[in-house]
This record gives sequence, structure tokens and C-alpha cells, in this order.
Amino acid sequence: MTRVKLLCFIFAVITTKITHAISKDTVIIRGTVYDLYLNRPLAGVSVIHSAWGQTTVTDISGKFTIRALRTDTLFLFYPAYRTLRFSVADSAPQQTYNLVLGIEPLQTGIGQAVIIKAPKTLEQIERERRELGKTPEELERPVIEPFTSPISALYDMFSRRAREREKLKQQIVEDDRRKIMRELLDYFNENQLIDLPESYYEDFIRFSEISIEFLKYSTDYEITRRVVEEYNRYGRLNGIIK
Repeated sequence: MTRVKLLCFIFAVITTKITHAISKDTVIIRGTVYDLYLNRPLAGVSVIHSAWGQTTVTDISGKFTIRALRTDTLFLFYPAYRTLRFSVADSAPQQTYNLVLGIEPLQTGIGQAVIIKAPKTLEQIERERRELGKTPEELERPVIEPFTSPISALYDMFSRRAREREKLKQQIVEDDRRKIMRELLDYFNENQLIDLPESYYEDFIRFSEISIEFLKYSTDYEITRRVVEEYNRYGRLNGIIK
């Protein structure tokens, strides 16, 4: 069998299996996405099915409908909000699911209802720092043979799906970085090492450009020193420190 015929055969087998699985196990997921702080629907949230390379968007009422396998994991992505993954795999089998999903903004604005939380300790934040860079297993690239294999060619055919997975992985890691930075700023404010209003957090995080690698591998002392140095520089430039 020539390579081209082998490739066509493999593709046909895979396509048949996927089509059979989809027709047999596909469910309909209807959902409403809302802001956890404002408790109101969010329009324009991307509902991403990375396994199929499929994305839909919530309407003006925060509603969406998407088809998936019951065991699949899906993701909610919206700028300035924490990326959320969800699944109905643990729910009782049924043909249609109706979900209400809340996503958390990375920063609360003036006038928003704020949930008061005690700042985490450095030990708690350190445990989270060590986990930086880890992403859901559902988004890991499958192990494939060298490019000489027809499987590699098939993978290249689905490169758009792979790019979507990589983009989502990067967003999840960036969400985690910003979350840890905000927890550190809360801690340093609480202990009077800095005096930075929360409304400046996101701008300061962009300004300081503290990398994932630095957060993950540095000591508490190194991180504290770096954040305080960046705060002093930022504060003078923005009139926070006179």
C-alpha cells in the first residue's frame, strides 16, 4: 500500500470512528454565563470546545448552545475574567443539559459588589506559585510519531485545533500569573510593605512585567524585594508616592 493510500485509509478510519462516536454520544449543552460579582449575564463570552476546534459565543442574555460529547471538557473565555473549564461528565446521562455558569473578573471596578476575602499567607501563595505553568490535561498535545509517519500528517491537517489549544493554554497560565500577582499585592498591602489601591493592580501588573518563571522559581524574599522595587518606581511615575 502506498503512503498516500495508507494516509487516506487511516483518515477514513479515524473519521468513521469520530462520526460514529459523535452521533452516538453527542449531547446538547445550553447555558447561561454571568458575572460572579455583578450577578448579571455576560454577552460575548467564548465557549470553546478544544477537542473539536469549535467555538460559540454567548448572546446578549449570556446564553449559548453547543453540542459535545458528554465526557468532553469545555472552556469559557472572556477578556479580564478567569478562564473557566466545565464538563457534564459527572452528571446523570441525558440528552440535553441546562447550566448556569459564573465567571470571576480578575479586577473589580468602582461600584461593583466586592466579596471580602482575607489575604492569603506567603506559604499559601508559594504553593500556588510552584504550580504555575500547569494546564488541564485536556489541552495537552497528543504524542505523535516523527514527521515521516502518516499520523503526523493527519495532525498537521488539524493544526487549527492545535493552535486553539495552545492559545487557550497560554491564557490559562496568564490568568494564573495575574491571580498570584494580585494575591501578592493584597498580602503586601495588608503588611504595609506597599500602599497600592486595588484599582491600580492590573496596570501595575502590566507595568512590572514580572514573569511566570520569576514567580515560580524565586524565593519569597526575592519576590518581595522585586515587587517593592517595582512599586516604588511605579508609584513615583504615577504620583502615588510623593
